[in-house]
Amino acid sequence: MSQARFASLRRSLTWRYLAPVGVLAAAMAWWCARPLAPAAQNRPGRPALVGTTDPRTPIEFSLVLRLPGQRRLARFLDNLENPASATYHHFIDAAAFGARFGLPRTLLDRATARLARDAVRVTGSYPQRTALEVRATAGTIDRLFGLRLSDYQGADGRHFHAPTGRAIVPRDLRDAVVAVAGLDNATIESDSAKANETDAVKAIEGMAPPSAKTAYDINPLTSRHITGQGEKIALIEFGTYQQSDLDGFDQQFDLPAVTPRNVAVDGGTTNGSASAVAEADLDLEVAHEIAPAAQLLDYNAPEATPSGADAFGAVVDQIVADGQASVASVSWGTCEAATSAADLRRDEQALEAAAARGITIVAASGDTGAYTCQEDNGSDHRLSVSWPSSSPFVLSVGGTSLSTTTAGVYQGETAWQDTLEQSGGGGGLSLEFPRPSWQIGPGVANQFSDGKRQLPDVAADADPWSGWDTYAAGALTVAGGTSAAAPFWAATTALIAQYARQHGVSRLGFVDPMLYAIAATPQRAPAFHDLTKGTNRYYPATKGWDFATGLGSPDVYHLAQDLMAYMKR
Repeated sequence: MSQARFASLRRSLTWRYLAPVGVLAAAMAWWCARPLAPAAQNRPGRPALVGTTDPRTPIEFSLVLRLPGQRRLARFLDNLENPASATYHHFIDAAAFGARFGLPRTLLDRATARLARDAVRVTGSYPQRTALEVRATAGTIDRLFGLRLSDYQGADGRHFHAPTGRAIVPRDLRDAVVAVAGLDNATIESDSAKANETDAVKAIEGMAPPSAKTAYDINPLTSRHITGQGEKIALIEFGTYQQSDLDGFDQQFDLPAVTPRNVAVDGGTTNGSASAVAEADLDLEVAHEIAPAAQLLDYNAPEATPSGADAFGAVVDQIVADGQASVASVSWGTCEAATSAADLRRDEQALEAAAARGITIVAASGDTGAYTCQEDNGSDHRLSVSWPSSSPFVLSVGGTSLSTTTAGVYQGETAWQDTLEQSGGGGGLSLEFPRPSWQIGPGVANQFSDGKRQLPDVAADADPWSGWDTYAAGALTVAGGTSAAAPFWAATTALIAQYARQHGVSRLGFVDPMLYAIAATPQRAPAFHDLTKGTNRYYPATKGWDFATGLGSPDVYHLAQDLMAYMKR
C-alpha cells in the first residue's frame, strides 16, 4: 500500500499534523508536531524544479475504483442513520460493502490483467473494493496516464517527484478506474522544536488526567466501571510512539500500563521525525487517560516514502478491512481547497466504507482558525477548512480555551483563538461537500450558511495555555492543538460505546447524526456546553451550533445517557 498523500505539490503545500503544542512560559514559544502558523515563522517556499523524473524510477500510487452502486450506497448510508428506516444501524462489513457497492469481480480481474500488460503491478487491495495500491515506473506512468513526472527540491532541501498535468485514465480502464491518486512523494515536514525542560516549563501546570475527567464530567462513568473495557480505539500515526514516554505518563498519573498493538500499513513507520513521534505520544496518552481500559491500536504508516500521496485513505481502508476498532482518531489534515479531486475521492470512498461498517472517524479540524491554507502560506487569507475534517463521514473536532478551578471543576470555555500567533480552532464551510441531511438544529442555518458541509461538529480544549499534560522525549510538558481534542473525543466515544453496550445497544455506529439529534432536543441535563464567547479568528461562537465550536464541548456522562436513550427509543 502506498503512503505519501500528506504532502502534495499539486496542492502547492505540505500536509502536516494538527499539532500538539508544548509551552515555554518565559519565551511564549511552542513545540509542536507541526507549526500553528505563527506570523514570525518562515513559510515553506515553492519547490524548485530539478528536472524530469528518471523513467526507470519505481513509483507507488493508488487507483480509485469505480463504485457502480454509488446511488444505492448513498441511499443505504442515509437509511443507516435514519431511525425511521427499517435498515437503521444495519451495518455491513468490508466484504459485504465490496459485494454490494463495488466493482463486479469480473471487471476487477479484467482491469488487473490490463494493468499487468502495461507493467503496472497491483501491490495491495481491499475487500471493500474502494482502491488498488499499485506500482509502476515513472516512464510507464507518463505514457499510460498522459502526464509527466518531474523532480523537485523543497525549501528544506529534500527532493521529491510530482506530476505535471492531470492523470487521464485510459478508455479501456474507465469502467473500473475513476481517478489516479498519490503521484507525488513530497514528504511531511515539521519546523517545530521540542521545548527544553526549564524552570519556566516546570512552573506551567497543564490539565492532568483527573482534571480532564472532572472538567468534562467523566467521573460518574468511572465510578460505574466504564473505562473502555471491551473497546478498541485506532490511532492513525506517521511516527513511532515511545513506549518509555507512555510508561512515564502512566507512572506520573497512576494509570494502568498500556502497550498499543502495532498495525503497520505500507510497511509501517520506521521512526519518523521528532514531531511525528511527539504527535503519536500525545494521541495515545490522551486516548489512554480518558479510556484507560480500552485497547489502543496504533495504525501507522511511514512519514515519508517513495510512495504516492494516499496514506490516509489506505490506513482507513485497512481499519475497515480489519473491523477491529469502533472508533478511529486522526490528527492530520491539509487545506481542503488545495487538495486534488482524485485524493478527495480516494479518501471519501474509504470513509463511506467506514460509516457503512459503523466506525466513527474523528478528525482534528485544524489549528489556524478559519484560515487553514495559512498553515503553508501566511499570505493566503482565504476562508478555508481542513481535509479530512470536512468530510460528511467524519466527526470534526474544533478547539476551545478551557477554564477550571484548581480541583479541575469546570468553570467555562470560549472559542480558541490567538490572533498574534495566527492560531485557533478550525471551522468553516466545505467547498466540496453539501451539508448532510442530519446536520440540522439550532444555530446550524445562519448568515454564513451556503448549503455546504459546516464544521466543526464538536469541540474540546485545544488552547496550549489551558492544555493537556503529556509526556514526550522523557519529560512532562503541556500540549494543545485540535490534535489533543480529537483523541479526547475518540476516547469519549469509546466510553459511551461501552456504556451503551451495557444497556443493550450493541454498536453506536457513526455518531455524528445522533449528536445533532440530541442537541436539537431539549434535555433535562444538557449533553453539551453551549459556548457563546470568542471566535476562531473569523466566525463567532454563538448560541446553538456555530462555526467556531460546533455543538460545543461534552458533558460526557449526560451525553452517554442521552445517546443510550436515543438509540433505545
